[in-house]
Amino acid sequence: MPEILVSVVAISYNHASFIEEALNSLIKQDYPHIELIIIDDASTDASQEVIKNFFAENKTNLPVTLIFHQKNRGNCASFNEGLALCKGKYVVDFALDDVMLAERINRQVAFFEQCSPQTGIIFSNAEIISENGNFLKYHYPIDRQKKALCPPPQGKVFRNILEGYFICPPTMMMRRSMLLELGGYDETLAYEDFDLWVRASQNYEFAYQDCISTRYRQSASSLSNKFYQKRQNDLLASTLNVLEKAYQYCKEDLDFKVLVKNAEFHQRLCFYTENFELMKKYDNFLQKASLQTYRSYRSKIINFLGNLKLRIWFLYNFYLKFQRKN
Repeated sequence: MPEILVSVVAISYNHASFIEEALNSLIKQDYPHIELIIIDDASTDASQEVIKNFFAENKTNLPVTLIFHQKNRGNCASFNEGLALCKGKYVVDFALDDVMLAERINRQVAFFEQCSPQTGIIFSNAEIISENGNFLKYHYPIDRQKKALCPPPQGKVFRNILEGYFICPPTMMMRRSMLLELGGYDETLAYEDFDLWVRASQNYEFAYQDCISTRYRQSASSLSNKFYQKRQNDLLASTLNVLEKAYQYCKEDLDFKVLVKNAEFHQRLCFYTENFELMKKYDNFLQKASLQTYRSYRSKIINFLGNLKLRIWFLYNFYLKFQRKN
């Protein structure tokens, strides 16, 4: 295989307990052509000290750039800062609480090189682990050969992205030219992946590599849990912004139908989490003429209850805790 450079933008925010394991997994990759851009986004724990000590004590032949923010900029802006420094053909956005398996980059580069030039993003399976590193499950359930029982969608996936979450973000490798063409992440948003997928899917294909490449850590501070935050929910607000973008890309009836289903789901989350003003904005979005046809009665009932400011978050929170235990 020719010498294809891969750029890893590794971002930390209060990951002190996990950084050493994460960085070890980077410098011990069995692929030699990697550059590391390590960014700590103004952590309030000992993350910056851990990073400095790690590279002082562990020698590596990989080129390493260290960036330490004095003020928190958020993941989108931090990644874009790293992207501007990248020289690789392919880019990995890596959180410093996750762990790469040793052969990950080697296998992903080989796979990406066999894909169509229109492939902008590849992704794979992951072990989901707890905060203390215990195995919980696989992102995609596997058979005895560790292959996905139901492989996820590939190719042109715009509609699939609107239908629901299926890509495992920490396993992604992305074509740098695509990221530059798209202008990187949207820094006005509270999270990046849904927006990136919507925009990338317009002109690029996605490909699934059926292997386990990463150990993906879930914790109380994980992004997915913040969708259920009571009031002032920036993630739900960002999702509405992305749905507005996606609306511009919809062309067929089925596109509009799945867009409505997505918006209604997040409208319900606004109601459950008592984000009533934001719920009204979702309602306004769903009143677009091309979406009204597909709107459900349940959505209209939820909107009516939200207008009454019926507060049921404590019941919903109890339900969530019960679900997590089971």
